[in-house]
Amino acid sequence: MAKVLFGSVPAYGIINPSFPLAKALVDQGHEVDYFAHESFRAPIERVGGQVIPWGFYLGGPLSRPEQIVRHGRRMFTDLDAGLHALGPRYDVVVAAGMQPTLPAIQAALDVPVAFCSPVFFQSAQVMDHLAAKITSLPAAARAVLRSVGARRAMGGVFGLAMLGRPLGDVVDVVAPHSHALNITPASRLYQPCADAFDDARHVFMGPTPTLPSSAEVVDSFPLERLRDHDGPIVYGTLGTVFNTWLPFFRTLADAFAGTDTLLVLTTGNEDAVAKVGPVADNVILRSFVPQAEVLAHADVCFTHGGFGSVTDAVSLGVRPILTPMGADQFFNAHRLEELDAGRVLPRSRFTVDAVRRLVDEVRADPALETGLTRLRESFAASVGPDGAARRVAELAR
Repeated sequence: MAKVLFGSVPAYGIINPSFPLAKALVDQGHEVDYFAHESFRAPIERVGGQVIPWGFYLGGPLSRPEQIVRHGRRMFTDLDAGLHALGPRYDVVVAAGMQPTLPAIQAALDVPVAFCSPVFFQSAQVMDHLAAKITSLPAAARAVLRSVGARRAMGGVFGLAMLGRPLGDVVDVVAPHSHALNITPASRLYQPCADAFDDARHVFMGPTPTLPSSAEVVDSFPLERLRDHDGPIVYGTLGTVFNTWLPFFRTLADAFAGTDTLLVLTTGNEDAVAKVGPVADNVILRSFVPQAEVLAHADVCFTHGGFGSVTDAVSLGVRPILTPMGADQFFNAHRLEELDAGRVLPRSRFTVDAVRRLVDEVRADPALETGLTRLRESFAASVGPDGAARRVAELAR
């Protein structure tokens, strides 16, 4: 039996993709601990792990940019120090998500350090490929993404703010740097420039459905309304960080008010529910919903393009309409469009008329159905959490 330590920044989009791997390790008889924020205790214990808490000063998971601005340097310093101190007690350390000090951690520890990415693998080649596709960004912004000098300048600003030192090219901050093993929840088809990532150190685990944040979220949601509804079902989400653009929710609520469509909206935070305002009887508006359970009944998903929402929709055969807000969402959105598995509706064109028209178009588009099927089949053909867990266990031996 191996003892495995997971550690990451406390954000839903970073920790959630690691849970299937952790559960598979536990199911195979290994011991899993998480160096994680207390707010993730419930889902960690549900997959069979134990929590070593840190980051009490954050006040909860990272869901607001001001948390990063206020606590970023302390957060990254504490995460780095914790992995250095705890790592020698384990057989394998799994660094999940953004780990700017990963090279230093694996150089200092006398145990294997694996990297579990929350998205597909990133590199300069991947960045160049995607930047050319991101038509929802101005050409000047795409040029910045393709410029090594500009990316180094961004890494300097970020590094000085978060760690007190420049980091170099921002692509390197999220690249698969582990000498031992790098794991992505993407498939080879979903991964841009997949041939650049060899099988010896890179594992395409494939995505699995997002776990609900708590049993209360599942129990309190009226899933029977979805099961009993005869008309179309549409789901709308902006995730848990870039979710403050209230016109997204208001536009969707107005577009489908009084129609035969049942609309489910999740704001990702409690305060936004009241700010969205009154909604029609055929609209279910909640701060959190059991996403995979809702998508199992949905026909169309309006999403920001976060990795979890995108892969949940594809895995369950739901047609995604993507309005990226920030971070990797632009990459996910336009990669799906490139694979003919989704359609991008930029924020600047997000209107009631555009929403209604695009729902009708994607529901009747055979090319989109073909693209979705190919991508979904590639997810299913990946090694899965069990295969990735076996590779992690091999490091311990």
